[in-house]
Amino acid sequence: MYRLFALGIFLCLLNLCACQPSLGQADTAKPSQWLASNPGGGGAFNSPVLGNENYWAIGSDLGGVYISKDQGSSWYVLGAEAGLTATHIASLASHPAGFLLIGTDNGLYRSNSELTEALQVYDLGYVSALVVSANSQVIYASVHPSYDALTPYLLRSSDGGLSWQEIPSDLPTKLRITGMRAHPVDADGVWVISGQGRFNEGPAEAYFSSNGGRNFSRLDPQQGELTDIAYALDPKNPNLIYASSVQEGQAKLFKSLDTGFNWLDLSSGETTPSGIILANASSSAHLRLIDLEQRNGKDSYLWESPDAGSSWTKHPLQVSGGWSGSDEVWGMGYSFQGLGQTIGYDPSKPNTILWSNSQFVYKSTDGGKTWADTVSKSVKGNWRSSGIDNVVPIVVEPSEADPNLVYAGYMDMGLWRSDDGGDSWIDLNTPAYSHNWLGNGGNTLSVVADPTRADVVWAQVAGNLENCLSPCEEPLHLLKSNDRGANWLELSTGLPQPLKRLEGLSLAPDSPSTNRWLYAVANGDVYLSQNDGNSWTQVLDCPNNDCLKTFYTDSGVYALSPSGIWRSWQGGVTGSWQELKLPESMTTGWTAGEHWLHNSWTFVGPLDLAARNNEVWLAVKGAGKGLYHSSDAGETWTKLKEDNHARSVELDAVTLELLFASSSALQAGGYEKDSNGVFISQNGQNNWTTLNTGLAYPFATSISISERGVRWLISPGQGVMKWQTNN
Repeated sequence: MYRLFALGIFLCLLNLCACQPSLGQADTAKPSQWLASNPGGGGAFNSPVLGNENYWAIGSDLGGVYISKDQGSSWYVLGAEAGLTATHIASLASHPAGFLLIGTDNGLYRSNSELTEALQVYDLGYVSALVVSANSQVIYASVHPSYDALTPYLLRSSDGGLSWQEIPSDLPTKLRITGMRAHPVDADGVWVISGQGRFNEGPAEAYFSSNGGRNFSRLDPQQGELTDIAYALDPKNPNLIYASSVQEGQAKLFKSLDTGFNWLDLSSGETTPSGIILANASSSAHLRLIDLEQRNGKDSYLWESPDAGSSWTKHPLQVSGGWSGSDEVWGMGYSFQGLGQTIGYDPSKPNTILWSNSQFVYKSTDGGKTWADTVSKSVKGNWRSSGIDNVVPIVVEPSEADPNLVYAGYMDMGLWRSDDGGDSWIDLNTPAYSHNWLGNGGNTLSVVADPTRADVVWAQVAGNLENCLSPCEEPLHLLKSNDRGANWLELSTGLPQPLKRLEGLSLAPDSPSTNRWLYAVANGDVYLSQNDGNSWTQVLDCPNNDCLKTFYTDSGVYALSPSGIWRSWQGGVTGSWQELKLPESMTTGWTAGEHWLHNSWTFVGPLDLAARNNEVWLAVKGAGKGLYHSSDAGETWTKLKEDNHARSVELDAVTLELLFASSSALQAGGYEKDSNGVFISQNGQNNWTTLNTGLAYPFATSISISERGVRWLISPGQGVMKWQTNN
C-alpha cells in the first residue's frame, strides 16, 4: 500500500508561542494571559535533540514539544495554538536547516525554522523514530499502525519532510522500533533499532538497509540483547560503527569496519561498558557510553575511551537533581519511549548532552560526567519551573486568609505550597505519607485551606493511586497541618478503612473558626466533621458509592455523583439530604459507579458546581452535555452552553463574571477539536468569549478564583496557571 500525504501550502503565521513565560518571567508588554506557575518537571519526557541552530527540544507525553533557545535556562511549549494538535510526542529529529521534525501518536509534523509553528505533513500512525540522512533532503520515519502495535512500516521524504511516501519493505513485522540511525555518507543506508517501547515490546535487534529501506538484513552482533548502535563518524572510514549489548548480565561491546557485516568483539570482562554510544565528530577515537543498564544495583556510569575502545575510564555520574534532590539512583533511568529516545546530543558539540526520563530532563556540559536538572530553578530555597512541565495538577487552592498563599496538588508530584502568589513553590511531600515516592512526589487530589487561619490546611495525600477502585496499592491519608504543611497530623477517626478513595474536601466558612465543619468523600460516600477534622461521621450513603465532590454554598450543601446530585439545607447532617430531580437530557449516559479519574476515558456525569444565592451552575461532562443553570437552588435546570468536555465552573465574586472550563485531556487523552479551554460570560448566561491566551492547548480542567478575584487554572500539560492582567 502506498501512502502519500502532501504538505500543500505552508502558511506563514504570527509568532504565537515564541514566548510563554512562567509567572516569574511575566512580561508587562504582553496582553493579559494565563502564565504557568509550577515547580518544574513531573511528567514523562523523551526524544531530546540539540539543533545545530542553537536550540534544544524535547518531547512529552501530554504537553507537546518543549523548546529552549538559551541552553535550557527557559523553555516554551509548541502546541495546538501553534499548529501541533497532537499532545503525545513519540520522536523528534533536528534538521540541519533549523526546523524540527515531530513524530506523534497522530502522524508527523514539521515546524518552521523559527520553531514557532508546526504543520501536519502525514496524518497516520504512531511515528516512533525519525532520522535525517546524509542527504538532508532525505528523511526516514518509522511508523506503527497504532500506539500499541508492532508491524512497523517506513516512510521516506525526498524533499526535506514536506511530503512522505511509504517504502515497500521487507522489514520484519515483530519489531517495535525505538530508534533509527543514518549512514554518515550514504543517504540510502539506514538502520532501525527494535526494543522495549512504552506501549509494546519487540526483540532487542537492529536491521540495516543499503537501498533506502526497501530490503533489510539483521546486522547487529547477535550476542545478547542489543542496547545501541552508532557510527564513529570516522572521516577515513565512514563505515566504522559500534554496537553495545548485554548478554546474561554481562556488558558486551563490538566494532565493525564494514557497517555491521562483520563484528570484532571488544569485550574484556568487568571493564566492558554497555549503554548509549556517543560519538565525537571531531575525534572518532574518542568513544563514550552512558551505562543505562544499571546492572550493579541502580548506579549509572559514563565510560570513556580515548583510543577507540582499547582502554576505558569509568566515571560515576554526579547529578544535581533539582527540587527532587535526586541523584542517579532516583532521578535518572530511561525514557518510557525506549533507550533510543532517552539521550540527545550533537556529535559536533560532544560536550553537551540531554537525558530524559519519566519525570525530568537533565543536561551535561562536560561530556556526560556531571548532570544538572534543567526543569527547575532554585529561588531563595524554593522552586520555580524553567518552563518545562508536562504535569497533571488536580487541585489549586488559594488561601483567603493570606493573599500570597496558595496550595497545589498534583498527580505524581504530590502536594506543594507557594508563599509568594505562585512565583515559587515549596515541596510538602514527606516519606511517611508518600510511600514509594520517598518524599519526592506523590498524589494529591484534594486540598482545602482555612479561610481565616492562614496556617491551617487539610489535604488528601497518597503514594501510588493505581487500582483504587479496589483498595489502593498504597494507603491514602487525610492530613491536617497547623503550620502550612511543615508538619502533619493524620485524621482517620470515623473514616472507613481501608480507604479506597478520598477526595472532595470542602469547608463551611461560617462554622466556628476553631471547630470547622468539613466535608469529604471517602470510598464514594459523604462524611462530615464538626470538630476541625478530628472525627468524622458518614452523613450520605451514595447509592453506588460513587460520590466524588462536595460543595458548601449559600444555596445549601451539594454532593455530586454520576448516580445523581444531592442537596442538604441543614449543613449536611445525617438525614438532611435530598436527591434532586434532574432532566433526562442532563443525565442520559451517566454511568453509576464510574469515577472521574479512574474511568477518565468513559466518565459521563457532573464534575463541578458554582452557586450564588439561589443560582447554581453545574458542569457536566459527556457528549451533548455542558453547562447547566438553575435559578431555584437545583429544583429546575436549563442548559446554557453545550460542551462535550465540560470540566469546571467558577464565579468571580469581584466582577460577577462566570468562567467555564473544557478539556478533552486529563491525566491522559489528547487534543480534540471540540476541546474549548476557558469561556467567560459577564452575566453567567450568554455572550460567551474564550479566555485562552497563554494556553498551548485549549485544556482547562479546574478553575479556582479567590474572593479577591485572583484567577487560577489547571491545564493538563502546562499545569497550574494564573491569570496575569497587564493594563
